[in-house]
Amino acid sequence: MAIVAVVAILCLAPGWTGGPRFRVFQANVYDQLLYVGASISYRTLDYATLVVQGVEGAQSDPLAVAALWFIDWRSAVSMMHAAFAVVSRGHVVDCTYPYMVGMQLNMLFAALFVFVNALAMPRWPAWICASALTVGFFEQYVFDINAWSQLAAQPIFLLLLAFVALAFDKDRFGQVPGSIVRLGAIFAALMTGVFFLYPESLTVYGLAAMVIVVMAIGHRTSRQALPVAATGLAAGIGASLLACIPHWSGTAAYVVRQLSHAAAYPPDWWKYFQLYLFGGEANFLEIIAGPDSRLGELANAYFSLPVEAAVAGLGLYAVLPSAGWPVAIAFVWKLLLYGFLFVLVRSVAGAVWTIWRSEPDGSAARLLAGSLAGCLVPIAILAAGHAWAAGKGLAMAAPMLFTLIVAPLAAAQWRSSAVVASIIVVVAHLILGALRPLLVLQALGAGIPGLPTSAAQVNAQKASLDWDYNRLSAEFGSCNGIVIDVAHPMMNHVLRSLAADHGIAWASPNVFMWSGKTGRAYLPTGWDKFDCLASADRLTANPGQRLVPVATDRSSREFLEGRRDVLEIGVEVPPGIATRGLFGKESTPGGALRWASPAAYFDVPNKPSAPARTLRLALWPMPISGSEFLVKINGREIYRGSVPAGPLSFPLDELAGEETLTVELATNSVTRFPGDPRDLGFAIRELSVRR
Repeated sequence: MAIVAVVAILCLAPGWTGGPRFRVFQANVYDQLLYVGASISYRTLDYATLVVQGVEGAQSDPLAVAALWFIDWRSAVSMMHAAFAVVSRGHVVDCTYPYMVGMQLNMLFAALFVFVNALAMPRWPAWICASALTVGFFEQYVFDINAWSQLAAQPIFLLLLAFVALAFDKDRFGQVPGSIVRLGAIFAALMTGVFFLYPESLTVYGLAAMVIVVMAIGHRTSRQALPVAATGLAAGIGASLLACIPHWSGTAAYVVRQLSHAAAYPPDWWKYFQLYLFGGEANFLEIIAGPDSRLGELANAYFSLPVEAAVAGLGLYAVLPSAGWPVAIAFVWKLLLYGFLFVLVRSVAGAVWTIWRSEPDGSAARLLAGSLAGCLVPIAILAAGHAWAAGKGLAMAAPMLFTLIVAPLAAAQWRSSAVVASIIVVVAHLILGALRPLLVLQALGAGIPGLPTSAAQVNAQKASLDWDYNRLSAEFGSCNGIVIDVAHPMMNHVLRSLAADHGIAWASPNVFMWSGKTGRAYLPTGWDKFDCLASADRLTANPGQRLVPVATDRSSREFLEGRRDVLEIGVEVPPGIATRGLFGKESTPGGALRWASPAAYFDVPNKPSAPARTLRLALWPMPISGSEFLVKINGREIYRGSVPAGPLSFPLDELAGEETLTVELATNSVTRFPGDPRDLGFAIRELSVRR
């Protein structure tokens, strides 16, 4: 069982190395927090209470509203999560990552069973291949898009396909009638799990199963098992449908709703979740579609897109050349990748053909035929113009694709030289799984190996906020209620989830709903008596409240409390400083700068017991149209003259008793640069308050 321990550690380790900033969500905060919020409601409320509290209204608990709606969608995985939290006696948010790892680990045992029993692979190669599928790109992708239901159902679908193939093995399940009962019971359990967890995958695996059945009927030996197979499979499907009746709207009916909605309103989420298929660094699809693309760019895109898309689709995105490679080396490398794909396809095709010819009535031949058919479904969906559904279909079909890739390793075939390409793919997935705990480190860029093109967006989503839910939970512990005044929708949801999970009453003036609604206030009775305030921007709480800061930058608060003597407010703009008339921060070889409009304003909190004594200003020597410059603080003019070429310092002693310093900077003309649509005034190099 050493392999199981190693695989489990590799799956758990990123949660430790990446820290709470990684654990709270990977790349899809919307699904993650929907699942977590529903889990909390299912743990704390019984169904009768949820029906009452979950009816949407002005005073309805948003978590309960989402959880009640979610019951008719994919609620089973959140219900299991809630039960897992109860059994482990842990908090729902803290249990989330190990719960997801548990679902990921199920693939190890499912794949091992399939490779040994259906594909007839020797045990040790089967262990290695099953481990590669579990820790490699395909499962990392599902994990990183936070698709809980798919993560839970993926091993079930692989087993489902294998049992359809095994059902036609004569005497596989014993003698009649016991064989029918055994097969029916197994299939009923698998199909029920499918309906309750992730029935969308039936669109992919359903065709694969049909091909297996047709292939079995076409051969005499496997046809002899038809009475047992047909009766057992039909009984299993029938039993699973009967199990769905009490919750028909969230199982069988859900499939119809989901597919109808996806067909009528195809989302463009593929531009985010499937971007890795369009090129290692450049988006070649965008270049091909762009009207301004140059001939050289088009030639490179047409040459690169097929090979890079195919290699990425195999889960080998990490081996694609990056933009920093020399053109000649990148070209040669892509030629090698074309050659590798040719060898791999030929090896897989040869292995599949050999198995079909040597044992056409065997479970391996049927499984490979079904897998091949299932892998064609995403291509058909893409041809119909549904890019997002095709990308999801590829993720669903990934275990079948991996089964085809390792087919040359099955039975006696694994000793021939034709398996080298398959071994390379398996090893590449293992290496990626081994490197994942390192790649998610903040020091290495907090990459997301399963969704490699989204790390920058995810880091931007998490930037400037402290996602350490253990610290926040500890701070919540002494609160009788908490007001969540956080505009960031993801952090707002995390704080609500933590409060609800700890049984602490909460309120928020701006609640983010998973459906996209914003701006709704949730202010239950007595909220004005809550003694804690969570905020990313506030530096002080209201009288009678304790502040729970959620921003990582606490420089403003430290300055206000006298623990810091200098506070930069112009270039960095820390939390608690309200500004108007500023543009984004820019980096230059000489340092950071921030452009301002012709007039810019800064509201700086000031503490009379430890006041700011000096305002220091320095501008970048940029060519601007303005010839005059004005500085006011709280309406008092403290400078009027030419645009300063060097640093200026202004004493603030006369304003020491003020609780807010409103700094106004202005110049008398607008500056415009070619290609820049902004109305610029001046470039700030430094604007700071000092003691």
